[in-house]
Amino acid sequence: MSLIYDVVTCVGKKNIDIAIKSIGSLLLFSDARKIFVISSAQILEQIAKKIGKDSRIYLLNEDQLIDGIDIESMQENFKRRIGSGTRAGWYFQQFLKMSVCSHPEIADYYLIWDSDTILLKSIAFFDDKKRVLINPKTEYRKPYFHLIERILGIERQVNFSFISEHLMVKKEYMKLLIDILLTNTPPNTSWVEYILNSIDDKDLGGSGFSEYETYGNFVALKFRDSFLCRSVNSTRHGTKFVGPLPDKYAIFMLMRFGYTFATFESWQEPSRLRVWIGKSIARAMYILCHLTRCYSGQIEAATQIDR
Repeated sequence: MSLIYDVVTCVGKKNIDIAIKSIGSLLLFSDARKIFVISSAQILEQIAKKIGKDSRIYLLNEDQLIDGIDIESMQENFKRRIGSGTRAGWYFQQFLKMSVCSHPEIADYYLIWDSDTILLKSIAFFDDKKRVLINPKTEYRKPYFHLIERILGIERQVNFSFISEHLMVKKEYMKLLIDILLTNTPPNTSWVEYILNSIDDKDLGGSGFSEYETYGNFVALKFRDSFLCRSVNSTRHGTKFVGPLPDKYAIFMLMRFGYTFATFESWQEPSRLRVWIGKSIARAMYILCHLTRCYSGQIEAATQIDR
């Protein structure tokens, strides 16, 4: 029997539409108890209208999670340091996914899930020994590990990356991580400010911090036997295949390709010809399978996700 867990996903202004499909896929394929959707009050209102009522959906206002920290104050911090606050939201959503560990209704485990990622089939997140299953990746950015050494005093613990569009977190471990950060934090400063102040200005405007790598390497040091690596067939190039917002045909095609999940990153600028070809192939596959009545389960699932 699988352990009880919740899902936590943050939704920004630019990815509302893909997030709706992502949430739909989690409702269909995950056995999460609840899906915590974190965003601004305005965006949450839009999501509620599009998704409708569902007992598994828990909408959480981002301004209610971290005392004294909101997106406006972070943007001002960024402007003072590097002249622009545009990157503040990218950092803010990482801190939100960490701080939700203290929410009174969150389960003992929660799955951080990128809101531009669509789950395409059921997947286990624990093995039969109740160890968390990690999907290792090859990404490596030095600033992440320079910062981890600076704020936690630990070196990189593994030869892979924990950044895989999802990460199962144990609430107890995340609380311990934040507690340790607090012990290192100067007086009258929050742990969020401590992390931001520890990032070099040259890295702050880009990617200077990763909650995935920070939590993953902390757990690898303190609780190495709590997780196990396994490989999952996935793609981060959904946008290059079929554009940033897949329809039911595209979702069905990705299912037929055998992917467990696919990510649709908004910053990618795919070739129009390539996307047209991808969409044409997807539609042809869908229609053929529909006419021959094969893979009807995947056809139905793709239709349910394509809200």
